[in-house]
Amino acid sequence: MRLAVDLHSHSGYAGGVGQIELETVARTMKLKGIDVFGTGDCLYPPRTEQLRRSLTEIDTGLFSLPGDYSRFLLQTEIILTVKLSGYSHKIVAHHIILFPDFETIYSLQDLLQKWNMKNTIGRPFLVNRDQREMEDRLNEIAELNPYLEIIPAHIMTPDGVLGSKNDLSCLEEFYGGYLPRIRIIETGLSADPDMLARIPDLRDLTFISNSDCHSAALNRIGREFSLIDVRERSYRAIIDALRQNQIIFTVEFNPEEGRYYLTGHRKNRRGHDREVIFHNNAPTDNICPLCARKMIPGVYQRCLQLQDRSIVPIKRNFIHLIPLVEIIAHSQNIISVNSVKVQKIFSEIMKIYPSEIALWQSDNIEEHLDKRIPLKTIKQILAVKSGEFHFQPPGYDGIYGKLQIGENNG
Repeated sequence: MRLAVDLHSHSGYAGGVGQIELETVARTMKLKGIDVFGTGDCLYPPRTEQLRRSLTEIDTGLFSLPGDYSRFLLQTEIILTVKLSGYSHKIVAHHIILFPDFETIYSLQDLLQKWNMKNTIGRPFLVNRDQREMEDRLNEIAELNPYLEIIPAHIMTPDGVLGSKNDLSCLEEFYGGYLPRIRIIETGLSADPDMLARIPDLRDLTFISNSDCHSAALNRIGREFSLIDVRERSYRAIIDALRQNQIIFTVEFNPEEGRYYLTGHRKNRRGHDREVIFHNNAPTDNICPLCARKMIPGVYQRCLQLQDRSIVPIKRNFIHLIPLVEIIAHSQNIISVNSVKVQKIFSEIMKIYPSEIALWQSDNIEEHLDKRIPLKTIKQILAVKSGEFHFQPPGYDGIYGKLQIGENNG
């Protein structure tokens, strides 16, 4: 059985996220074709109880709203912080935790209370004095249930464990003796499997992609996802498939679109009259030549620092895609994906295909999309499916890359 899974999201309880109703998420999942979706923030007690009231367990470890087919998997993001020997700065790394049931969530809440850790926001911080304490705590968390899974989130972005803010040389520096229990990593929006394939620490791990979405919008849910092969529709089957690398393919942002792809500074920073972007040869001290302030090294630069070119990479199946509403907006020269015209064209396409994923998996898009769909939109959908798109300028310094499709493709 194939399942399209998107296992990293946030709720209205997370900082910088508006209120997100589960009913809205479920509707968007159907339109996108996502079978299983991470709830986000399930460890935060008010969210835990909201989910418990709203969801019913349908398949073992998977939950639904009443009368709905969409499946939710209990998930949170947690931020681990630790002071490591040899580093003057605190190491901070984001992680996804997947839970098999509510009982395991309650058990982890009890542990956080025992450790005097605050659990008052959607993304709690687990602050550790040193690596030994963190290692012991991670092992204690993992032992709550053999199917609880801890996954390094967006591993190469500045807040990922191998990101530029931490500047670690390998995973063992962070995890110590817990490292053998790390089996899966999330690629993140600014990296793809090709960029990660020659990093020695990552060679034997499963790569998954998730949207890490902060809204239920059509260009957020499912903007990245993983198509996996499972023996049945259940939580345990999903975890087994991930641990055994039963990934059919992942759908990825083109890394150039990601906000942290390249090293640089935005034009609107103090001391700037133009942007500064480095594709290669960024200053070794990462000092901006215009404002003389430090730049955060981009994901591309970090990957180059950690890659071993002698490694023969393992083949990972993945494709770069763009959310359909963004293609429609681009084809019609409309800024907002929420405009009436964009939403109308999307709705017409959904009368032809059961979901956006079904559209991308079709081999006869041009035959199926009829006169209800503008010709330019059809052409740009076909161009994206053929990989004829890029981003200019690419993403950098917190700004998404600017999309170019088809005839605008350089």
